[in-house]
Amino acid sequence: MSERIDAALDAVADERVSIAAERDALMAFDRRVADLSTVTVSVGPSLVADQRQSDRSLERVREVYAETVMSVPHYEEEYGDTLAESLAAEFGDDLAAALLNGAALTPTVRNAVRAAAVSARDEREEFLDVLDREAASLDAAASDVAAVRSAIPGGDGSPRRRFDDLRRAWSDLRDLEARIDGIARRRQETIRGHRSDLPGVPADLSEYLYADLPTPYPVLATLATVGERVAERRQRVERALASTA
Repeated sequence: MSERIDAALDAVADERVSIAAERDALMAFDRRVADLSTVTVSVGPSLVADQRQSDRSLERVREVYAETVMSVPHYEEEYGDTLAESLAAEFGDDLAAALLNGAALTPTVRNAVRAAAVSARDEREEFLDVLDREAASLDAAASDVAAVRSAIPGGDGSPRRRFDDLRRAWSDLRDLEARIDGIARRRQETIRGHRSDLPGVPADLSEYLYADLPTPYPVLATLATVGERVAERRQRVERALASTA
């Protein structure tokens, strides 16, 4: 298997661990918020709930959020943002403002928080599906590349070889070039498909996942290297054919 594709598979596996942890944290956050008591506030002259209970209710939501969503192992390295920034990124500015500056955790606010948490969790689930498809695409490409490499004909294109053998080697090499083109087209279709699978996925998933690798397109780079090897071998065979004509 190509070292480039191996590194890409490792990157996908690492990302999957992180996204799964975020999904689980959001599920835990939702469960804990569901257990929190809500506060009903009168809009009239009197306050039905005790003011201290009102103040504490939103504080508990913020604490639960920090203890779950912001406590995944990779959080500081990956995000490193504040509570306010994180709430806004996950739940939107309006709900973040309600949790940071609101009067109390009313039933309406709690329902909105839980709905936002479920939506964020679902986005992670969908992203995990995309990552699984990406890993499957990498595995398939690795197998295809290995098959092409093993099928590259031996020999150095020496003029001493029989014309029929050279002709057969040339035909085999042309077939391999066509196979490489086909593998590349399928890979490009997969890359384009990621962009439409999930609106929340970065515009270019490869650049997002493989930013720390030598190339953001490890399969295409590997195919280019193998293709150069096949083309070089074909050109040598062509020279040998020309010398025997």
